[in-house]
Amino acid sequence: MSGSQIRLIDTETAQMFPAAPDESVTLSSAALNWQGILIEQHSIGSMELPEHYVQGHRLIVQTGEAVEYEWKENDHWQHKILQPGAFCLQTHGEINFPRWHDRFEFLAIALDPTFVEQSFQDVSTSIQFQTQRAVFDPVIADFAKRFSAEVRSRSYCGALYGESLAIAFSRHLLERYHHRSLSIVSPRGKFSSIQLRDLIDFIHVNLSEELSLTELAAHLNLSPFHFARLFKNSLGLSPHQYVLQNRIDRAKKLITVSTGSTLADIAVQVGFYDQTHFGKAFKRVVGVSPKVFSKHC
Repeated sequence: MSGSQIRLIDTETAQMFPAAPDESVTLSSAALNWQGILIEQHSIGSMELPEHYVQGHRLIVQTGEAVEYEWKENDHWQHKILQPGAFCLQTHGEINFPRWHDRFEFLAIALDPTFVEQSFQDVSTSIQFQTQRAVFDPVIADFAKRFSAEVRSRSYCGALYGESLAIAFSRHLLERYHHRSLSIVSPRGKFSSIQLRDLIDFIHVNLSEELSLTELAAHLNLSPFHFARLFKNSLGLSPHQYVLQNRIDRAKKLITVSTGSTLADIAVQVGFYDQTHFGKAFKRVVGVSPKVFSKHC
C-alpha cells in the first residue's frame, strides 16, 4: 500500500506533508478515480503531528479501540476520548495540532471543497463546517462502513457509486454541521425528452469507459446533486444502478453471441477493471457467474 494521499500544510514552514506515515495506510480509494473524495484507513501508533492547516474538509471516524485524542488550542492541550464510531470534523483551512499516545485506528475522509461547492451550487453561502471532536453520529458511522466496504471491494459499481455516496455524505454534513442552518431541497422535476435521449446516447457510447457522476452532470450542465436526483426521478434508478445494469446487459449479449472474446476481453469492453471485478458485479446482478451463464447460452 502506498503512502497517504491526504495532505496537510505545516503552519510554520508552509510545507505540505502526508497526513500519515506510509506504513500506516492500510486502505485507500486513490486508485479508484473517485472525484472529490479520498478515503483512507489509518493505523498509527503514538504520535504528535506538527501544527498544520487542514487541506480539504476532513473527517476521521474511529474504527478501533477507544483512544484519548488531544489537541492544542490557545496554547493549552485539550482532550477527549474517541469511542468506536465517533468522529472529528474540521473545515478546509482550519488549524489543527493533535497528538495521541496509543494506537489510533480510523477512517480518514477528505472532501474536496470545490467538489462540495459544485455539487451544491444552490447553497448561497460559503461552505464552512463547525468543528466537531469525539461526536457520535449514527449516519456518519454508517457512511464510514459503506465507504470502507466499497473501497475494499474495489468499487465494482465504479466511480459513479463512490461519488454518489460522497454527495449524499456531503449533504448530511451540510444540513447537520454547517456553520449556518441549511436545508437542501431535492428537485422534483425530470429531464426533458431531449435531455434524456442525449444522456442515454452519451452513456451507451461511453459504456466501456470510466464514467463519473461529475462528467455525466457536466454533460447536461447540471450540478452532480441535481443531476442525480433528476436522473432517478426520470428513470427510477440511480445513475450507478442504470450504468451497472446496462454494462451487465451488454456483457450478456456479448457472451451469448459467442464472438470468440474471452470473459476478460468482455469485462474490459463493458467498462470493468478486470475479469474479477466483472465477475463480482455480474453475479450480484444476474445471480450466477459469467462462466456459469455462458454454459447455458
